[in-house]
Amino acid sequence: MKIRKATPNDVKEFINVKNQLPFKYTDGRTTSGGFLLGTDEVTYLKYITNDYCLVAENQDGIVGFGIMLKDESVKKSDVWTRRHQATWQIDITKYETKQICYFEQLAFLKGHSRTVMSLAYNLACWAFEEGHSHLFTTTVKYPITNLAAVPYILKASGKKVGNIDEVYPIIGQINSDIYKIDTVEFYAAAKTSKLRPFLDKHYIRFSS
Repeated sequence: MKIRKATPNDVKEFINVKNQLPFKYTDGRTTSGGFLLGTDEVTYLKYITNDYCLVAENQDGIVGFGIMLKDESVKKSDVWTRRHQATWQIDITKYETKQICYFEQLAFLKGHSRTVMSLAYNLACWAFEEGHSHLFTTTVKYPITNLAAVPYILKASGKKVGNIDEVYPIIGQINSDIYKIDTVEFYAAAKTSKLRPFLDKHYIRFSS
């Protein structure tokens, strides 16, 4: 398995992975498989061009990818525009002048859990090493609870800091929990984790 930076040629593979992780349930059931909402080829190309994007591939092709938005992209996004609509457990105004990043998507086909951890770790390190001090992300809670990313968030010292109602085309009303990971706590968690030997072995420096 190889982890590398995404290129514009990977856009169609992003769509291929996304289409294999559909949003199926509307009755409140829980999934640990994950799903992606509302991203097309144009948006994926924008992410690859402007932000942090990594892919995992084997001899058969791309099996997963991760996308992290840089501070500039976050603060131009709908996510940031709607921050005042969220219910917060922290004072979000304190982060308006800080360098923050946003874990937009983490998507993998089944059977690659260890590679998921490696890619997510490398993606966070890439963002932190380039000056971002806080990482935010969201996970869908309603109408289906998506637990795919939560174990990785918690292992990386992530804490739930808010909740927000959203509306997506076709799907409709969505409710999501908001998590935050700080740089210092992230590296402390990685240092003490039982996965440390694995993470060290698979660490790749992507920062310039």
